[in-house]
Amino acid sequence: MPKNVFAGVGISKADDPFNAGKEAVEMALKEMKKQGGKKPTFGLVFCSGGKYGKDDKTIQKLVDGAHSVFGDTLWLGCTTAGELSNYGFTEKSCVALTVESEYIHIGIGIGDDTNEKPKQAGKEAIKQALNSIKVDEYVEPYIRYLAEKKLHMSELVRMRPYYVLMLTTGFTCTKRGNEDDIIEGIIDVIGSRVPIFGTSSADDFNLKKTYVFCNGKIYEKTAIVAIISTSLKIGSRVEHGYIPTDKSMFVNKVKDYIVYQLDGKNAFDRYAEVLGKTKEEIWPATMKLQQLGPISTAFMGFAKTMGVDVMKLSPIIEINCNSPLALCEYKPYAKGRFWVKAVDSVVENKYLRFTEKVPQGTTLYFMKTTKDRSLKAAQKSVKESLKYAGSKGAFGIVIDCALHRWFLGKHAKRSTELMEKTMKDIPFIGMYSHGEILDGKHTISVASMIVGEKLVVSKGKKGI
Repeated sequence: MPKNVFAGVGISKADDPFNAGKEAVEMALKEMKKQGGKKPTFGLVFCSGGKYGKDDKTIQKLVDGAHSVFGDTLWLGCTTAGELSNYGFTEKSCVALTVESEYIHIGIGIGDDTNEKPKQAGKEAIKQALNSIKVDEYVEPYIRYLAEKKLHMSELVRMRPYYVLMLTTGFTCTKRGNEDDIIEGIIDVIGSRVPIFGTSSADDFNLKKTYVFCNGKIYEKTAIVAIISTSLKIGSRVEHGYIPTDKSMFVNKVKDYIVYQLDGKNAFDRYAEVLGKTKEEIWPATMKLQQLGPISTAFMGFAKTMGVDVMKLSPIIEINCNSPLALCEYKPYAKGRFWVKAVDSVVENKYLRFTEKVPQGTTLYFMKTTKDRSLKAAQKSVKESLKYAGSKGAFGIVIDCALHRWFLGKHAKRSTELMEKTMKDIPFIGMYSHGEILDGKHTISVASMIVGEKLVVSKGKKGI
């Protein structure tokens, strides 16, 4: 049976950024060609934010190196807080994925000013992507015709002929990611039935500047959106390893990312009460955290440079890792699954600001986990994605949370090993991020997308 997809993965740890980008893509191409591929349909690159993204000049050199190999191939990527691939969990590296398939068509768009106009940025990016995609006028319609003719209705309704891949610049000490607003803009254009998968860029816990890049150019405060049209089976899933406790709070009043009231009380007061801690224990006034930026996770970078234990420096980080809040998903197919919502800061000593939007009129549950559950979250994510990708995956993308990496500590490597065991020989790359995206922004979670080797329906021995 002929192969429908050819994919290869490459890695480089070269100190020179141009060479790192060039070597990683060259290796990926070489591996893809070993499988029988020729010219890639698209490419993806993730690289260390601390090493290669320390300034505009350095990251441009890496992008130039990658682009010197990609040429006119469409490709995109971003900076990270750690890299994942078939070569394991690595730091200070660059990983690349190249994919060729006549059954994958892609269009890419750019949306600027995600700081001030995130929703508009999402709209503009997806509109550009839709206008630039070139779908085969014969192969794709024929396969979908065969699907309508051969498949049972229960299979037809689960087909996902389109997917969105979204990369955006993640939060830093001075700006928010605004991922949910960007996603809302995308949904305004294409509706809510098309899956949106992706990541927010990172910079190795420095929290200074993160980058996305596309087709040889670097961007900041930008969302890059790719629309993918395919007749291949695709599976995607988010997992985090947390389970609910018996403690919960009802969300009475919300605006944007700030929750004002929980159980009819000021949000911070009620949060501290149910958590069983004083407000000072959660958000120490002596630290004057608000003056160092709106996002408490920024203290990971500060602690790293000072050699201080981050969990002692900012208690809210430890609480987010051990006892995060989560929303029970209301969708019928997601019954019993929980969406982690992390508190990132306290406003006026009364309200809670979250990294994700929290719907008004919902219930937030305190969660708990064990090291073992957290360790196996990535493995469970790819296992579930594989179920929908078919009997064999052709390639995969895995997005893990930078805070999850911090929580796992020295066990982060083991988490990747368990994931690789499940994926076996499937080519994949991934990263530790400032936001895991699957139809919304997640945190302390692992999102995976696996594209299957098989078409949604066989063309038959004679083909078209």
